[in-house]
Amino acid sequence: MPNNFNLALTIAVLPEAILVVVAGCCALLAGLRPGERPDLYRWMACIALAGAVAAAALALFGMRLNKNGVALVVWGGGLTVDHFSLFITVAVCAFALVTCFLSDVYIRRVASRSGAFFAMLLIATAATAALAAERDMVTLFVTLETLIVSTTVITALVKTREHSAEAAFKYLVEAGVTSAMLLYGFAILYGVTGSTNLASVAAALHRAPAPAALGVALVVLALTFSLGVFPLRQWVGRAAEALPATAAGFVVTIGITAGAVAWVRVGVTGFGSGVRPWTGLAAVIVAGALVYTSVAAMREHRISRLIGVAASNQAAFLLLAAISFKGAITTTPAAGTTALLFGVAVFGFATLAGFALLAMLQSAGIPDGTAELRGLARRSSPAAALLALVLLTLAGVPPLAGFVARFLAVESAMAAGYGWLVVVALATTVVSAIAVVRVVVAMFAEPGPEAPFNLTATPRLGRVVAVLCVACGFLLTFVAQPVLMLARAGAGPLH
Repeated sequence: MPNNFNLALTIAVLPEAILVVVAGCCALLAGLRPGERPDLYRWMACIALAGAVAAAALALFGMRLNKNGVALVVWGGGLTVDHFSLFITVAVCAFALVTCFLSDVYIRRVASRSGAFFAMLLIATAATAALAAERDMVTLFVTLETLIVSTTVITALVKTREHSAEAAFKYLVEAGVTSAMLLYGFAILYGVTGSTNLASVAAALHRAPAPAALGVALVVLALTFSLGVFPLRQWVGRAAEALPATAAGFVVTIGITAGAVAWVRVGVTGFGSGVRPWTGLAAVIVAGALVYTSVAAMREHRISRLIGVAASNQAAFLLLAAISFKGAITTTPAAGTTALLFGVAVFGFATLAGFALLAMLQSAGIPDGTAELRGLARRSSPAAALLALVLLTLAGVPPLAGFVARFLAVESAMAAGYGWLVVVALATTVVSAIAVVRVVVAMFAEPGPEAPFNLTATPRLGRVVAVLCVACGFLLTFVAQPVLMLARAGAGPLH
């Protein structure tokens, strides 16, 4: 970091501060001018766009200043600003940017709530970015709760479907239960170690092994909810089905990203890479999540829920990368976290692209049932090709970027000694790919309605952004090196 400590600290906290201030501006503008202009939601989108761009630019500037990858630890060790946190900040700002571009598809139908929607979108983005820099159990818990509240509000706000309110209520109830588990686990760990600093926890867990194991188990189980993996992944499917597609894409993507970040900070920074209670339990969770999502993918008959299942499956691979940090210490530097960061970027854009294409199809009057997509290529070959690329990327089919991300996760797991998990991952990937290929074959080879349709109901800018997101899944295979370099810089050293 630069020699000027104040400048370094400013760069560290300014991206999140910008997002929060811009969120307040959106809420204030909506409150001062309710319903005066029917196109006010577009101005809200522009304001949110500007905030996301400014925050991402500052994070990139911080990475440029910190060329040596030295972490800045401030506020008694409770905040760490390193390439990991800055990489996550850039990624989540990019996710918010894409969502703002795509929001015109549906937010115009609830224009009176646009201020609250964009405010909560930016608050959720800021919370995820802040989560990546935190090393204190108290602030980490508060930040996670902020994320949960903001995503719950988004779920309840956009009531273009009858199940949105129900999904929001169930999400809040489940989040309350898991938050209680997380808080109780943190309390036990504080009682054992005498510190809320995650960096001090690993060194003191040996003082009382039995209570420490209970606290670790509660924290690990609670974090499965944030990550959206089995056994607490129901919110992903409900959000995918109940929310308008673009809003669902953001809620699912930002939630899984925040969960992955929390796993890295709590697991790697707090528990340490060699603490068997957390790595062993997490490995069992990964295996269960991979098996569950692969079986669920074979049974899904709605594209929205299929994308949700694929998102949970990719979350399991992110967790696989997170627990593989142990092997990275003795083999390739920070290989597990590199795989996690690359996976966050690839799968995040692929998930957003999938829901964006689903929104475009719904705007054209095409239901999201797999039966209704038969013969889609005859009606609109571009739409069928784009949707096929997204689904194949999410399934990890080579040579798309999803395959590269999964390969990196599997490679790091093998280096860490999780050979049995690698076998499970490979087998379940084949099953998931079969489920996706079945849908692709139905779109291109099976007969169906032949009446053509167009996607003009979706604004041109939204269509362009959706195509660019889909292109990421293809192009990152061939230009993965720059992203991998950023991911490697963000992966090590973790503090």
